Amino acid sequence: MSMEQSLRFPSGGRSGGRVRLILPAGRSAVRISIAAAVLLSAGVACGAAPPVSPAEAFLHEGRLSEGETALLLTLDADPTNDEARFGLGVLQFVQAVERLGQALHEYGVNGQRSGGIFLRLPVPPNEDAEEPSYKEACRVIDLFLADLDRAERTLAGIEDDDVKLRLRLSKITLNLTGDETGRVALIDVLTSLNGGRFEFQEINPDFRVHFDRGDVAWLRAYCHLLSAMGEAVRAVDWEAAYNERTILDSVRLGDPQRLRRARLHVVAVCELNRETWEHIRDETDDDYEWLPHPRQNDQLGLPISDAQIDGWLRMMDQIKGLFTGERLFPSGLIQLGLQNHPAGQGLNVKTLLDDPPTDLMNEGRLRKEGIDPRYLEAEGPDNRFEPLAILGVVQLFSGPFGIARSVRMN
Repeated sequence: MSMEQSLRFPSGGRSGGRVRLILPAGRSAVRISIAAAVLLSAGVACGAAPPVSPAEAFLHEGRLSEGETALLLTLDADPTNDEARFGLGVLQFVQAVERLGQALHEYGVNGQRSGGIFLRLPVPPNEDAEEPSYKEACRVIDLFLADLDRAERTLAGIEDDDVKLRLRLSKITLNLTGDETGRVALIDVLTSLNGGRFEFQEINPDFRVHFDRGDVAWLRAYCHLLSAMGEAVRAVDWEAAYNERTILDSVRLGDPQRLRRARLHVVAVCELNRETWEHIRDETDDDYEWLPHPRQNDQLGLPISDAQIDGWLRMMDQIKGLFTGERLFPSGLIQLGLQNHPAGQGLNVKTLLDDPPTDLMNEGRLRKEGIDPRYLEAEGPDNRFEPLAILGVVQLFSGPFGIARSVRMN
């Protein structure tokens, strides 16, 4: 059953285009281990009320491909429509998660129990699944990376600092099997994780959130974070270990250039974290915020202090310096694992990841020969990585819901 409407796509003060859409009914569901990243991918309609945004309508109905096509057509007609672009990026991000879930289901992988490095999904069991080959497993990761790249590139095109994407998150679902058996309501997953209903469900039952310019940078950062993890996994040749179901003493790199890509993704995460908080701290409204500054209301009931934001950004600056080569990994920390490491010689992580040895993880060689001198540089007060910046964040985010707050920030 479907409903045909003529909708205007607003654009943060610019004139929007008018298109005719077919809005079918339906539902879908998801969960990722980085739970905050999934939350951005959702919206829900209230009864017969019209949707707040075109993207929300498609998210509610689970018609992601149709929504992508409609929003692409809208942008063809009006390339300045950044609300449509924001909605398109969110739809593409949700598609990335949904397609990954369906691939895991096809191969009988339960993400929650698999110990997956960068994503866990509540994929229903598949008794008829055949175990994937190594190449098939690699293909799943590569397709996920391609989907993330498409979403991030879309979001990167947003220029309007006043852009808004109004969504209602309470009943979004994703189809993790390709048929009706794989639908789970997002809010049910969240309340289960929380051990009961959230406080916001009483005062904001629709879980309305109005995402803004800071949240654009936030979602882009999550795309880069997941991509960094995926590229790091794909850089390594795990085939022998995968086929033999054992951990080999020395796993070699299969595609070393992927480590450079992973490094650049990490740098982007750090830069986008600073961009996120620059926009958020400039806000003067209080409009159903997803990531609020301390003087705004938080829809999740997990407020973040200025001290936590400042500490987080100090850590991001240190990590960025490490991955751009402006800071060196301290020799003192290296000596904890390699006693023969020369004092005062820090590790240039950028040089290492951009041109790594194929036996990068050969522990026996490292203990015998140490780190290749071409990756080492003399430490000084201006290029030393400060681990205390990370320890400071651990202290700032200790206590109840500290992990939830830190994961939510990226």
